[in-house]
Amino acid sequence: MTGFETVFLQKAGATFLAADVAFANRAAFFGDGIFETMVFAQKRIRFADAHQKRAKEGMDVLKLRQNSVSSVQQIEEYVRKNFPADVPLRIRWNIYREGIGKYTPTTSSPQETLFVQPFSPAPAIKNKAYVSESVHVCPSPWSHCKTLNGLTYVMANMERQEKGMDEVILTDDKGFISEAGSANIFWVKNGKYYTPSLKHNAIAGVSRAMICEILQKKGKLIQEGSYTFDDLLGAEQVFTSNVSGLSYIQRIDEKMLSTDPIPFLEALFTW
Repeated sequence: MTGFETVFLQKAGATFLAADVAFANRAAFFGDGIFETMVFAQKRIRFADAHQKRAKEGMDVLKLRQNSVSSVQQIEEYVRKNFPADVPLRIRWNIYREGIGKYTPTTSSPQETLFVQPFSPAPAIKNKAYVSESVHVCPSPWSHCKTLNGLTYVMANMERQEKGMDEVILTDDKGFISEAGSANIFWVKNGKYYTPSLKHNAIAGVSRAMICEILQKKGKLIQEGSYTFDDLLGAEQVFTSNVSGLSYIQRIDEKMLSTDPIPFLEALFTW
């Protein structure tokens, strides 16, 4: 169609109106990118080095160029200068491939956006949890990355809401425990800590890495492996973690669990 220029339209009422073409991007069209959710408080980004490391790994896996991407330190400095220093913030840093194209990209250059909002800590206790039988975390070379394609977790949490539950626990395609609806999962039995291996397709959480590190420093036994629902039901305590903090699960099916705080882990998320 000679002379025709690409336009981007958005539904407004009963018709479509021209919209900012910047919203027509590979993040929206294909989920072609990664993101980091970070907490800013006391003038710094919590776990900054770990976020930088994970972002780099995600870009490597998705074959995104990194030479022009912001560093976590640069984002920290920008937020420090442009937002109130005394208000804890939640920062979502999206990094996605530039251009539109179709499935085949036209470039490996990145674009970035920041979404900044007030920070809300994770709930201390999640009363009821269950294991989903319909939503599973499937394997891929990027399953451990925090990609922009979050449909698995969207559907899992919709199901959780429909069931009136506070947490959903997900398994992989073979039935092994993987992670929770928006967090990694740990449990304690006889003083030993357990968490699923990343080979069961869980996202490599920043807080997960920090927890494993502090457990080792404290001389606690931590085992990563392949576990079933029965292993989980044998636990004395189960908790989930993401950058917002820890949440202790009070009940899985009919199994009641301890919700006593673990002070040295809580300290990771205390400023």
